[in-house]
Amino acid sequence: MQWPRRNQGHRSGWVGELPPWWKRWPGNALCLVGAVLLVAGVVIWGPWREPPVDTACAAGVQRVEGVCVGVTDGSFAFDEKNLGDVFGKIRAENERVSAASAKQGGPSNVGIVYLMKMVPDDKDTNTPDSIRHEIEGAYAAQHEANHSSKYGDTPLIRLLLADIGDGPAQAAATLEQLRQRTAADRLVAVTGLGTSTQATESLIRTITRPENEGGLQLAAVGALLTADTLSKVPGLVRVAPVNSDEAAAAAAFLAQPEYAKKRVLVIQDESAKDQYTKTLAAGFLKALPKNRLAGRTELYDSSQGGVATAFKTRMANICAKKPDVIFFAGRGIDLPRFLAPLKDRPCTEPLLVVSGDDASQTAQAKGFDDIKGTLSDGNVRLVYTGLAHPGGWDRMPEAYPGWGRRTFSEGGVYRTHFSEEALDDGQAIMGHDAVLTAISAVRLVADASETNNGKVSGSEVIQIWRSLHGVKAVSGASGLISLGNDGSPERKAVPIIEIGADGAVRTLAVTARGGKPLTEKDPGP
Repeated sequence: MQWPRRNQGHRSGWVGELPPWWKRWPGNALCLVGAVLLVAGVVIWGPWREPPVDTACAAGVQRVEGVCVGVTDGSFAFDEKNLGDVFGKIRAENERVSAASAKQGGPSNVGIVYLMKMVPDDKDTNTPDSIRHEIEGAYAAQHEANHSSKYGDTPLIRLLLADIGDGPAQAAATLEQLRQRTAADRLVAVTGLGTSTQATESLIRTITRPENEGGLQLAAVGALLTADTLSKVPGLVRVAPVNSDEAAAAAAFLAQPEYAKKRVLVIQDESAKDQYTKTLAAGFLKALPKNRLAGRTELYDSSQGGVATAFKTRMANICAKKPDVIFFAGRGIDLPRFLAPLKDRPCTEPLLVVSGDDASQTAQAKGFDDIKGTLSDGNVRLVYTGLAHPGGWDRMPEAYPGWGRRTFSEGGVYRTHFSEEALDDGQAIMGHDAVLTAISAVRLVADASETNNGKVSGSEVIQIWRSLHGVKAVSGASGLISLGNDGSPERKAVPIIEIGADGAVRTLAVTARGGKPLTEKDPGP
């Protein structure tokens, strides 16, 4: 068959030889079929395509692994029931500061972040109450700084709130939010910082590391961090006494005539991830004379199961060693599990249990009824080295000079805003002092510079830490905060606190490393 020749006068068709495109028909045909199928697929399947998942919880807050984490100015309460009231107060104060700064000739402002895990679970040593108290204390410091001249005038303080969640991915997301907000919110310091664990140390190193090394280059102030190992972290300071100081204070308490001849058994949590328990035990064993030890240290591992069973099976061995005192180097969450079987131990000699500051949250934790049951007949007593307690202000007022403690007295900012809250766990006081220390550094930088017009950087705050000692010590509500070269407070006041059989908390004494805390007349070097 012969193809018709092309009609030269007709531009739209072929009447002659085979057209050139048809000579390549196999490839063109396949392309044509593919194009048709592609278009059909878009038409048929397009409407059913699953839309992208929206992970935003609020501005600056996103859902990571099912949990809302990130940074907020108070607009988003990570736990509305527990934190809604204090977050609302912080948001209102932040908006007031922003409005004041926006006016012509208005004061400058900086952002200070309070960072921690905001919503605890059953595994955490923190409780919802203790977390709320910390944030309330932080707000009291912000409010006091912005509404009085007690700690200088400018820059004004905006307080941002950051939830790091409970895992690396959640913490990374929050750090990225901080990175994105550093310039716009003029962030200079991150406070709070949770508890003394390896994960916390890694987090802080990212916060304080220079920007050219992948860090945020912001100053860091730990509210409750007490592990001695954290003294190695550049840019970090603490307002709480380190564990070796707490342990030395406990040893000084046990050196009093009433306890000087008592035999002491140490029980320690050996969890590899917990720097608090490790350094607390090491500090106490170093401070206590060896001839007072009632045998080798008894170990348990809170990262493994069966902790309560382990304690129960230890009772016979504990009785065999005949201690008068047990130093419990473990977390407060494990105290009920340890104290409960003490009530039915085979020996009946009176026993004093001494622990570290984490015991402060025991009264708010599960199992507190078990503790009260053990303490009920007076055969077992429980005391701990606290970070702060209002009873210390009466026991040794000279160790708490300045405006700090007045914030928590009748008529003070804290009582005005949170009249129903208790101070026994010390968390509000420590949250306040962490933010107050950051504010003191920020305003010291601003006052010292005549050319920066109130602008302050995180790097400058890190630099000024070295000046906050001696006569420049911060007059915190938890005592004078005189920072040593390692960023830890020197001779910080340590209240010795007893939890009574009725659950009431009282301060027995105020001590420190060496036995005497810093005072206004003796502010240290």
